Amino acid sequence: MKNNHEIILKQYAAYCKEQPLYLGTAGSYGMEMLTIIREDVWAEYDILAAFHPPVGAAVQVRVGANNQIGVPIEATAEKGMGEIVFAGYKEGVRQIAVDVLYKVAPSSGASGTEPAEPTPDVVQQILSAASNAEKIAKSVRADAEKIKARLDEIPKIDDTAITTTSLWSSKQIVDTLCPPIEETGNPVVCYPVAGYPLGVKAKWEPVQEGSGTPSPENIRPIKGRDSVTITRQEDNQVITLTLPETVYGGEVDAVTGEGINEWKSITLDGTETWSYELTNISGKVGFLLRAKDIQTPTTPDQKGQIVCNKYVTRSANDTYTTKTGISIEAGNNKYFRIYDEVHADKDVASWKAYLAAQYAAGTPVQIAYKLKEPVPFTAAGAQPIPALSGTNTLLTDADSVSVSGRADLNHIIRKMQEK
Repeated sequence: MKNNHEIILKQYAAYCKEQPLYLGTAGSYGMEMLTIIREDVWAEYDILAAFHPPVGAAVQVRVGANNQIGVPIEATAEKGMGEIVFAGYKEGVRQIAVDVLYKVAPSSGASGTEPAEPTPDVVQQILSAASNAEKIAKSVRADAEKIKARLDEIPKIDDTAITTTSLWSSKQIVDTLCPPIEETGNPVVCYPVAGYPLGVKAKWEPVQEGSGTPSPENIRPIKGRDSVTITRQEDNQVITLTLPETVYGGEVDAVTGEGINEWKSITLDGTETWSYELTNISGKVGFLLRAKDIQTPTTPDQKGQIVCNKYVTRSANDTYTTKTGISIEAGNNKYFRIYDEVHADKDVASWKAYLAAQYAAGTPVQIAYKLKEPVPFTAAGAQPIPALSGTNTLLTDADSVSVSGRADLNHIIRKMQEK
């Protein structure tokens, strides 16, 4: 067995854990080899090692694809101290590391032995490597032809049939034998089949800052999201999904990046097309704004999915009897209304002026409502999530995370045995 010495190349440093580096006795050869550990930029270089022996001229050896080189004959021909210099090359760049010192122990020699064949020069080494590569390529091509000739003899995978000649894929076997996982929460803890691709989605709705009931005196701004993060605790796998725009409520797939925007946000500035609506209460008026893409409740006693920074959400019926609030009309009536006792008459111009003034003051009325039809989008940063063996704990900075996959039968059996 040969003596293998590791040399680490990093930036301009070249160092060996062995101090000093011994490369055998004078006149010995063929027993010492070096393994080159490439770090940082050295991983990109074509590397030459120049051996400066204790006596005689330097000898160059090219580091091959396996990152190993044999110590050349000339490097250990005489006793004493020598140096190894590593040079890395790529287009327009040459980087030379500091010297690595080595020692050759003295010996009396072995008279009568044949002189060793000298190390070929670098050009010959490159030509030899090219020749070997061509031989390997010819061998690979020959093997490929043999494999191609026998492909028709290999049973084909058929996940739709159960026969004595058809094979099932490993995924089909798992899908058939292992029950599905469908978990939602934050976090989600599951025990899937190791290596099986997990389906992971994050979901969220609009968030309002502050606390209490929204009102002109208690403004609660509405926040959306520009990104969503999903983390698996066991391997600290963090996936950050960058959304194409601010999304106030929706869902995004961490594996594919496909998502749906389920909410729409509008900031009122008084330029909207408002109208008014009388109520059964004398002197009370509601101001309405039509929105053809709004999702409406089934009946007027149900609250619609709408939030406002200055008005509390109510059902359509409740807004007739309360002093302030915002509601969505039911059924096919595609509009929302705002009641404010400060603006109880039917003066639309005055209402629009109020909205414009609030907008100019930097405290506009902000609304977010659920869309009847979600709008698709694609997020950046998605990636596959193969299941780990054992516990998988996934959590998100959104509201909830949904995980799908296939349950590990071994875990199920252990749980049954514990009962």
